[in-house]
Amino acid sequence: MSSLRKIIVSLIMACLFATITSMAQEKPAGINYNQVSHRFGDIALYGSPDILFKTPNGVLLGGGIKFRLFLTKRLSLDADVVFARDYLHAGPGLIGIPAWLIILTSDNSYNDEGMSLKELGLVILAGILSFEHLAYHIPVNQSTDLSPYVSLLRFKYAARHNDYSNPEIKDQQLSFATGLELNKYFGKFTIAPYLEYNIGYVDKVSGVNAGVYLGYCFLR
Repeated sequence: MSSLRKIIVSLIMACLFATITSMAQEKPAGINYNQVSHRFGDIALYGSPDILFKTPNGVLLGGGIKFRLFLTKRLSLDADVVFARDYLHAGPGLIGIPAWLIILTSDNSYNDEGMSLKELGLVILAGILSFEHLAYHIPVNQSTDLSPYVSLLRFKYAARHNDYSNPEIKDQQLSFATGLELNKYFGKFTIAPYLEYNIGYVDKVSGVNAGVYLGYCFLR
């Protein structure tokens, strides 16, 4: 493992250790576990360094961006894109979540000066697609929650370096992913290490991704 990989692995482990330590602290008197709570319409933007295991090229270092929209104080729609050399995955939520934002910020006047019914229908359809990636937020203490998630229609591109025509590698396909994210809140900022398992629907090849999201929540 290269020195850069060791640094990223160390950072991920340090974030996990810090978050678990904060979870293990005794709950102060008078503090409600429901203090970490979101409202419908809260949105968050995250960036992350990532480690991708079991790709056609072995272990890769990558980067990611994630958008999150809360539907309730516990349920959120997530949309992420992660990229590395000869690797990319993303989901329909990249279109669906912006569609939800259009719906949330619309003044509901769909006349000639606003959104037509056909345009509104396309926006709603795009919003429905974002439900393929759902996360549920379980409160742990006053500043931490645990969010298991599932992604049903993730698009994944993964090719072997300089061997893009190899018929044995299904480099473009839909895949399934499930994972667990630990969210540590510092006001509107969040540190969230995660670990996930994914598998392609076509080639049945599985993989593991890990990383640490750094995010900011825009309260509605």
